[in-house]
Amino acid sequence: MLHERPDGSRIEVAVDIPPQAQRIVLLNNGMGMPHEYWDWVCGALPADMGYVRFNPPGYGLSTPTTHYGLERHFALLQELRETYTAGLPLVLAGHSLGGYLVAAYASFHPGAAEGVSAVVMVDATDVAQLRSSRRSEGDRWFHQSMLMERVYALAGLSAFRPALNKNQTYRPDTNRSFTAFGAEPRTWAMTHRDYRDAMTYPALTALDVPLSVVTAENNQGDNAEHHAVQAKMAALAKSSRHHIIDGADHESLLTVQAYAETVAEVIAGEPPAERTGSERRQSAGDRPAAKTAACAERS
Repeated sequence: MLHERPDGSRIEVAVDIPPQAQRIVLLNNGMGMPHEYWDWVCGALPADMGYVRFNPPGYGLSTPTTHYGLERHFALLQELRETYTAGLPLVLAGHSLGGYLVAAYASFHPGAAEGVSAVVMVDATDVAQLRSSRRSEGDRWFHQSMLMERVYALAGLSAFRPALNKNQTYRPDTNRSFTAFGAEPRTWAMTHRDYRDAMTYPALTALDVPLSVVTAENNQGDNAEHHAVQAKMAALAKSSRHHIIDGADHESLLTVQAYAETVAEVIAGEPPAERTGSERRQSAGDRPAAKTAACAERS
């Protein structure tokens, strides 16, 4: 559906708030990712938890804009919250750069933490580490890959060699949405812009709400370094937990159903009451009951 903003622009949103909902999660996608990334997570939420997810301006069916930056994003989160959450207790959850964005909103935006029961950062981006990578080999690779993806999209080749959801891990209709999203040249131009913008964002220093950090066991770089950075994020809040999901990588945390169900368990679980150390978690599919009770209720 399309959410109409006061200025006449529109935001593509997916909203599901059951009549019995006692709480809601507002989901923020990773950089350059469509809101469909959350499909398996949303399907595994318990019946008393609604969700709101969205594509930022310029992505998918959302109206493009020439105005960017953190404050604009915070204003959008606030607007969606006021429109759809009906004052119910709110969990803020985000993947990759979306993890940073929801935590930054709760930390920096005036009054945003009020009514927020927890923040969940899913393999979130450390903007300070991102900034330090400028002009590195990885930075040059990202520039080149974004340029090539835009060229492929302009040439109409993206539908045949998708950069997103390469293994077609979702249901057929969701897979088709992914293909259409990646075939739009604007997607890659926007992703490149978001990447550069993220290098200017302020580092998080503290978070005054319960925090859960979910980390993929496997990373493209050094796993130990990645886990240490994620553990540092967990130290932002006085009440926090750090979950490491065995077998998962950055993308498969959401694209593989069993891992996504484990992420949903963290989102729907009781917020941490104190700061605990890191804990390793098996995915839902590796545990004796392959389908969780939460997932069974939702489906």
